[in-house]
Amino acid sequence: MTETLHVRWKPGTLDTLLVTSPHGTLEWNALIFERIFGRAPMTDLYLRGRVHVTREALPEQTFELTTPRQVA
Repeated sequence: MTETLHVRWKPGTLDTLLVTSPHGTLEWNALIFERIFGRAPMTDLYLRGRVHVTREALPEQTFELTTPRQVA
């Protein structure tokens, strides 16, 4: 399964991107983004100010609720 990332520049910066996924928004360095997704999305980002890329979706995290144990 894949997910779409919406990427744009962080206002007031020259090297920081705001990357929005279904899980929330993170700040990424532009060099790291270019290493992961290549030069073509970076070129679109410079020309348009935003770009959409797809990646393999992260597996869902499931957590089990357990009852607390007493420690003797």
